[in-house]
Amino acid sequence: MAERGLGVLLVILDGLGDSGSAELGGKTPLESVEQRNLGRFKEAGAVGLIDPISPGIPPGSDTSHLSLFGYDISAEYPGRGPFEAAGNGIELREGEIAFRANFATVELRGGRADVVDRRAGRIPTEATARLAKVLNEECGQVGDARFRLYPALEHRAVLVISGTGLSHQVTDNDPHATGMPLLECLPLEEASDKEGAGRLCRLVNSWERECIKVLERAEENADRKRRGLLPGNAVLLRSPGVMRAMQPFSERWGFKAACVAGGKLYKGIAKMLGMDVVEVPGATGMPDTDIGGKVRASLKLLGDHDFVYLHLKGTDVCSHKGDARGKAEFLRRFDDSLDEVDSDFLSSNVLAVTGDHSTPCGRAMHSGEPVPLLVAGKHVRSDNVRTFSELSATGGNIGRIRGRDLMPLLLDAAKRTVELGTRPTPRRLNFIPRDLVPLDLGP
Repeated sequence: MAERGLGVLLVILDGLGDSGSAELGGKTPLESVEQRNLGRFKEAGAVGLIDPISPGIPPGSDTSHLSLFGYDISAEYPGRGPFEAAGNGIELREGEIAFRANFATVELRGGRADVVDRRAGRIPTEATARLAKVLNEECGQVGDARFRLYPALEHRAVLVISGTGLSHQVTDNDPHATGMPLLECLPLEEASDKEGAGRLCRLVNSWERECIKVLERAEENADRKRRGLLPGNAVLLRSPGVMRAMQPFSERWGFKAACVAGGKLYKGIAKMLGMDVVEVPGATGMPDTDIGGKVRASLKLLGDHDFVYLHLKGTDVCSHKGDARGKAEFLRRFDDSLDEVDSDFLSSNVLAVTGDHSTPCGRAMHSGEPVPLLVAGKHVRSDNVRTFSELSATGGNIGRIRGRDLMPLLLDAAKRTVELGTRPTPRRLNFIPRDLVPLDLGP
């Protein structure tokens, strides 16, 4: 049995990276926080910067997470839809295609549908469920393909399509803006299966046309109009993906992993990578989440797991609202929550804190700027940088790395790596697995 090595707690603060804000005296939200606890871990660690994908490329949360977990998004990314499905408890079969979906309000004129509100006035969850039921009953079959709409929170849903000879490499029909027309679903220019993508497009476009007819006469929408509310009279689709098996995180890195998160997407990613997903009371995926409860749950999980991924969404929510003060307050609460991590933690564990992408409050959207990274542990070569921030990280020992470099870095900090070229197993690994095959000496 190989030496166990240290455990790892990886904290991903969604949208962590930012720029200086006038309302914070020219500081970023991270710079404005006192950092009582981040400071003490910084003394035992090093900082640097991560480009989750590559410099200048604003990643989505799904692509950035896969990259940070050491997966090649150019070859292994299945599309976002299956992660959303998994996070919502939808069991997909191999080859099924899933889209993220929104009920929206459109205005029909001149043979097209112009988007008035992409969220149908943030139609409530119960109404979404009723509309989805109507569509599943009346539009559930197009040709030989089955369409199933699963309601989620508020206006959100997941569309699952089952059929043969289909490719998920198609465009969104969501224009991602109001005042724009609902789009035709088209094959991607780079689609590897143009025929399958074209077939899926024809099916999706037929389904959408029929859905609009059904939704126009739905009693739910008639009732909303009578009450002066926007109807959910179209379905916007985006982020298609195909369900396929992904190599488990445990096989790739040798860790028994668990996830603590509030957001559906992040739970879905963890599930598809084979992590144990733990539900924590008060974990909302919003700024009001119980940060301390999530930290305590993560520490407890390290008793029978050796890798815990803790995701906090509040930073990104504040960023998208342009709320620099709110983001700073969330980071202050996070720093306070690290009171739960005692001084002996680093004797048997590594702590890493970073973000999945930058979301500057001044831009209120993802940017291609790098995010700061802190890694603390007894095998980490510490540096002289005193604080953890976007600017100070430029002078840290870790330097500037890409997302795909994070897991090897954490493996090494946890004393789990082997020298390049060492081959105690047929698989090409940079750690010694637990399933080594002993030589049988016979009777």
